[in-house]
Amino acid sequence: MSSLACAHCGIIPTQAHHLRDIGLGAGRGVRVAHHLTVPVCQGCHDDCHNGTYDKETQFRWALKTITLAIEQKILKMS
Repeated sequence: MSSLACAHCGIIPTQAHHLRDIGLGAGRGVRVAHHLTVPVCQGCHDDCHNGTYDKETQFRWALKTITLAIEQKILKMS
């Protein structure tokens, strides 16, 4: 994922940010599935964890990432 641009600001390199939501199975040391990760730069990653970006915003980034992966044929719709 480090080769992808940040889903928010476009900076490279990035790291995987796992969406954190109890409804997705996260909590108490458990991460959500890897397909619910978003490429973000270090600054945006920190801001995700400190509450600067709410869950709705992070989910929009995830949808954007999934859409790009489908367009680039990284993911296939079955």
